[in-house]
Amino acid sequence: MICRQNTVKKTFSKHCLETWALLILMPLFFSCSEKEQERVDRLNDLSYEWHYRNLDSVKSYAQQALKLADHQGDGAAEAYNHLAFVDIARMRYKDAWKLLKQVPQLTDNQIEILISDVQLMRLCQRESYNKEFYDYHERALRCIQRFQKESYRLSPHQQKRLLYAQSEFQIVTSTYYYYVGLNHQAAQAIQDMSSWNQLAQDTAQYINYCYNIGAGGIISGGTKQDIALSEFDYLIQAYVLAQRCDMPFWEAQTLQSISEHLQDPSIRRLLMRNNVPAFKYLNTDDMPDSLLAGNLALRALQIFTAYGDVYQVAGANRTLAECYWYIHDYRSALICLQRALSIKAVHQAPDLVASIRERLSLVYSAVDDKANSDRNRNIYLDIQERTRQDRQLEARASQLNHSSQQLNVMLIAVVLMILIFVILLFVFDAKRRRSDEAF
Repeated sequence: MICRQNTVKKTFSKHCLETWALLILMPLFFSCSEKEQERVDRLNDLSYEWHYRNLDSVKSYAQQALKLADHQGDGAAEAYNHLAFVDIARMRYKDAWKLLKQVPQLTDNQIEILISDVQLMRLCQRESYNKEFYDYHERALRCIQRFQKESYRLSPHQQKRLLYAQSEFQIVTSTYYYYVGLNHQAAQAIQDMSSWNQLAQDTAQYINYCYNIGAGGIISGGTKQDIALSEFDYLIQAYVLAQRCDMPFWEAQTLQSISEHLQDPSIRRLLMRNNVPAFKYLNTDDMPDSLLAGNLALRALQIFTAYGDVYQVAGANRTLAECYWYIHDYRSALICLQRALSIKAVHQAPDLVASIRERLSLVYSAVDDKANSDRNRNIYLDIQERTRQDRQLEARASQLNHSSQQLNVMLIAVVLMILIFVILLFVFDAKRRRSDEAF
């Protein structure tokens, strides 16, 4: 009996020691887990900070975060979103689609799923998938509306990601509307951001906002001259911020847009007369007024090439061709446009190709090459006919049809449940009767 008591005491003591060991080690385990998550968040933060500085750095930090997160969870989903950003910039659209489609499988974090949907919107806009654009747009919009009631519960890291998601949603929406010719809706999407006090917390997105207003089509209600002056104010603000924060992507974007504003001689004279200090700051190569637009476009092209954004390289070539067109250097304009079209990846973006074909038609016409002018004009018109159709109603009809199918399935399921319940009642009643008779 004594031996048995000693055995019980030893077993009890062993269990106590194990319990105490677990209690001591659990805080250490959770501490290590929290520190690891902090490291993943920090790497993802660094990846985001390099978005508009260096694409290789974005990719490197995201891959480190992905490895540390063991390819699962919120950290991995965020890293996938950063890697998709790189693929979109380099026009590796198939790779971007694959990454973004995997985000909902990695996490139930609605912010990262929202960001993946917004990036899918951008892909649809670039590739002119107009119906699919609205599918992701509606899904993202519903998610944003839910967060408006629950944002106070988010951590600082999550709040930063949500601000990026919401601002990018507005900007991508505006860009889509602009390219399908819905200028009022494009302007409204950007103007809705004007009351966002928190936007200044994200410098890159604030520059993005200023650039989109300055690029044109957003400001209305004044003369052409007044609008041009207001747009230039936004562009120079974006340019100065981009230089101070070392964001070459936005530096190139603003240079390119200012170049487009300077191509009209009357607007160029107005802007230069009213913004002398700004143009001294911009004109680093002491170019004559008539050649400054081309100089800015060339600088933008060089920056985009170094940064590695294939889409913007093609766009900068088109802008440079316009500068040559205005000074009647048609041969140089033709070289720039042909160089833009020679980039194979560019043909994934129909709207961009259409704009290049339109310029080619004009340049060939100027050099009396009617055959090539007509050919490029026909290609341009064919592409526009396919891509400029707003498919919102079709997308909504598809969504309503999907909802209707879901309701039908639910109704059928309810009817089946009722039938099963009624059958079971009859079965139990029959059993009860047999049991009563037996009794």
